[in-house]
Amino acid sequence: MVSSTLVTVADDAELRLVRYLGETAPSHMLGPNFIQETQGYIVQGDAVGLVKTIVNDAGAIASLLTTPNADEAISAFSLLAALLDRVGEADPNEEAMLSQSLQNAVVSLDCSGSGTSTPENVLAKRRILLLSSLYNLRPDGPEKCKLVTSMITLAAAHQPAMLAEGKGLGKLLTEDDSGNSSVGDGVPQIVTLLNGWNVPSSDRRELFRAAASGIPDSVARKQRFTLLLVESYTEASQVDEAGINAAKEAAIGAIRDPITLFVHQRTMLTMPATQALANNAATKTLHALLVIFQEGKLEDYNAFLKQNGGDKAVKDLGLDPATSVRYMRILSLCSLAAEHEEIPYGTVAKTLQLDSEKEVESWVIA
Repeated sequence: MVSSTLVTVADDAELRLVRYLGETAPSHMLGPNFIQETQGYIVQGDAVGLVKTIVNDAGAIASLLTTPNADEAISAFSLLAALLDRVGEADPNEEAMLSQSLQNAVVSLDCSGSGTSTPENVLAKRRILLLSSLYNLRPDGPEKCKLVTSMITLAAAHQPAMLAEGKGLGKLLTEDDSGNSSVGDGVPQIVTLLNGWNVPSSDRRELFRAAASGIPDSVARKQRFTLLLVESYTEASQVDEAGINAAKEAAIGAIRDPITLFVHQRTMLTMPATQALANNAATKTLHALLVIFQEGKLEDYNAFLKQNGGDKAVKDLGLDPATSVRYMRILSLCSLAAEHEEIPYGTVAKTLQLDSEKEVESWVIA
């Protein structure tokens, strides 16, 4: 086994890197002239040729993914990633392309023919560790965003525990900068980072989509990232089919539970993707119901049911009619409190459509 000092010795570190890759790569996957070609690029001082040859060689990448010693693989990969800076000195555009190619290779290389029996969940963990190393070395914000997206996607498919609250990737998604839960008023750490990196809204969508579909066991957190996804469509002209689908999912989530994320959901009607629901024949009714949950009262909800076939209109959206009525009563009571300093019991009973004023106290206390 080649010593891990290969990445700490300053002189001939690149030679040690290619020798390491050559010795640990599955021989049938490594290019026949890999050592000769890469050593030639090192002698010539051609960082572009060196990195391109390594990135495009399935055996070299398979070595980093399947060799048993994870620490040495990560150290070797870090040296390879650091070489991208030298590529950038010669050609910044080539640096960006090679960095993306390296990310793609780590994410998608098929290692089934490597001769190892590495389980997919173990392989995914190695992929995530390598991407994390690349993330730490790359300065470009949109590039970091793509790397985080890939890590979330891999974790969701094969290492869901890594997305759990309190875990590495999970902290980025579930905690604010103070370490508190971001479900309430807090801003998820990843959003703060994206803002600091000046990542355009459109470049954030795949990350938000991956987070919304990948976060385990938290309806509220899934809804939070679905809302962020919908919010990323800042202009009506940007709203595509994926935007409509995201807005539909967010609208149903906001109706199913209008309370937990009340602060974040109350601006939904101003979002272009949500507004687009009103102009789509398949989602027009959903938009009308969302407007009622955002701005209306129980009488408006009952009028909606009467006009749209009763409880079936709610059930068709996967919603529970009884739960919807309960939430509409709570929202109606909140509206009354905002409109009046003092509310007579009779007004509450009428607005909430209660059978008796005796029931009012239970709703006020609730």
